[in-house]
Amino acid sequence: MFSLPVVHLPFDAANPAHWQDRGYILDFLCTAGGGDLLDFGPGDGWPSLLVAPFARHVTGVDASPRRVAVCEANAHRLGVSNFRCIHVPAGRPLPFPDNSFDGILAASAVEQTPEPRQTLRELHRVLKPGGRLRLHYEGLARYRGGNEYELDAWESEPGVTQILIIQRLTEKEQANYCRLQFRLSRDQLAQLLTGGGEIRFDALTTRGLQRARAALTEAVCWSLTHPGCRTWLRWMREVGFADAVPTHSGGRAARRAFEAVPPDSRPADLAGVDAFLRPLVMVAVALEAPAELDPPITAVK
Repeated sequence: MFSLPVVHLPFDAANPAHWQDRGYILDFLCTAGGGDLLDFGPGDGWPSLLVAPFARHVTGVDASPRRVAVCEANAHRLGVSNFRCIHVPAGRPLPFPDNSFDGILAASAVEQTPEPRQTLRELHRVLKPGGRLRLHYEGLARYRGGNEYELDAWESEPGVTQILIIQRLTEKEQANYCRLQFRLSRDQLAQLLTGGGEIRFDALTTRGLQRARAALTEAVCWSLTHPGCRTWLRWMREVGFADAVPTHSGGRAARRAFEAVPPDSRPADLAGVDAFLRPLVMVAVALEAPAELDPPITAVK
């Protein structure tokens, strides 16, 4: 939380995660371009606010009014003037004419919508002919064979603990989510659920949940479609994209570059890292990647 380089933290050229993040930013720039861009689902302003200095203008759309406010506040704090963020409820048509944007950025957001295929259709509609959509997404292939269930527990405020349980059905390209909120500290909840041990999925028991039930204040469950690469490619053809190619990731290329370069030979600041990484990222995002890896996709209208 609050860990995005440049948005939340100063860029640290000695941090491999910051190199990887910068690789993702260059990934979007090298594929979607630097004209009038749409960022679908920017969250706190990523990648919008980091792409904006290299673009003519960036428009963010988010289904959460709170996230829109956060984006706008971060843009003001960072002095990014060629950016705006607007609220568009989930599943609603985008409030833009046909052929409005030179490029579109979508970072793990389209699969969060009620109808991802219809969302793709809307993105195709507002993209100019010849424009590119760069789609990063959370496929489920990497979870196959051992990571189908996940649990995270955290205190959202003092004395209030949230638990998020995820069940991933890889063959169905679907994930089921359940969020539970308890009026207890994390330690208090752990005592009831596991006798004071770590709160893990495999440590949950019916008896422990019954002990904590009196402190349960909210329970919400939902399901999301998480298409794999081949499904995305099929949908892109169906909604009218002229071409769609899975490619290697600029973020992964940047991380490997960090690991390969001796510390005393690495650039020492953001400008130097950008200059070093850009040629590598340009090559990575032009190389077709195997679909079974669920790699990013560049789609051309």
